[in-house]
Amino acid sequence: MAKTKPYERIFALTAALVFLTTTVAISLVVVWQARQDNKDSQTAISQQGSLKEAKLEGTKLAGFTPIDKVEQLQISDLQVGTGAEVKEGATVTAHYTGALAKNGTIFQSSHDGANQPVEFPLNGVIAGWTKGVPGMKVGGTRRLIIPASLAYGESSPSANIPPNSDLVFDIELTAIKN
Repeated sequence: MAKTKPYERIFALTAALVFLTTTVAISLVVVWQARQDNKDSQTAISQQGSLKEAKLEGTKLAGFTPIDKVEQLQISDLQVGTGAEVKEGATVTAHYTGALAKNGTIFQSSHDGANQPVEFPLNGVIAGWTKGVPGMKVGGTRRLIIPASLAYGESSPSANIPPNSDLVFDIELTAIKN
């Protein structure tokens, strides 16, 4: 075996130390970056979960002043659409938010959960919708303030809607099948 010179040993030792230091440093950076990425992804998942959990049900309807007693159907266009006009008996697709007229508390909204508009025939809904939606145009938003007699009357469909409740609906029309 040949004898190595001291400067060769020092060079080899220095090269080994540089290699070891560089390897450890790069490993630490990789581990740190992986932890940061994991933290960022956990934050994003948490924020998405919060958005999905944000519900309109139980909150107050925006821009609505509660009404003690609704005597007749009231129709107001919050935004007039520019698309096709709904005819009587049509099937419509719309987002909706329903609230109690007496206090503005939202009992149901298509924006909750899957946040998808709902399709339904106008002859299969409460009379307030059957009378209040025709004439509306696609792209528009209409508010219907409906007396109990044109809503559910004495038969409540859910615990959130007491019997004989006057209702208010904001309807965003997205499509029509006439």
